[in-house]
Amino acid sequence: MLAMAIGAAVLIAWLWAVLLARSRKSVEKCPTCRSNRVRPSWPTISDRLLGVANICAFRCEACLRRFYARRSLWTRRSEMLNRL
Repeated sequence: MLAMAIGAAVLIAWLWAVLLARSRKSVEKCPTCRSNRVRPSWPTISDRLLGVANICAFRCEACLRRFYARRSLWTRRSEMLNRL
């Protein structure tokens, strides 16, 4: 019974993170302090599970907040910066 409760809690947390990350339009700015000093964050075990849904962790270097956003947006931004 305890294993089912833990599994349900993990599933709900995963779905919440996916929905929150999918709702973000871009990762050019931190959602907390609006700084543009955003970089990819080091992945954790839970980030690997979110990677299945094309979600990546980012960190703001100004306020040190960690947040999630769609991976494809970051790759597009980095490709644009590489062209300059």
